[in-house]
Amino acid sequence: MPETRGVQATDEIKAEWSTAYKFYLRAPGDRFDKKKDRTARIDYVAQEMKLTRKQAKRRIRNYEAWQRNIKKGLVHP
Repeated sequence: MPETRGVQATDEIKAEWSTAYKFYLRAPGDRFDKKKDRTARIDYVAQEMKLTRKQAKRRIRNYEAWQRNIKKGLVHP
């Protein structure tokens, strides 16, 4: 559904993604292991936002995909 890309998410949802990603960036992680680093950061986001790990992971993934789509010019911020 490329024609509805970026339209389905409301501004509140996008704000929640942004908040989750800010927590993700400042979270402590494992500098020497990429996989453990990401896992630790997602766990931190889940703890801070009082979400399950799966919900936190989905918010981070959605934010990253949203930013990729903005960069490609498929969506307007």
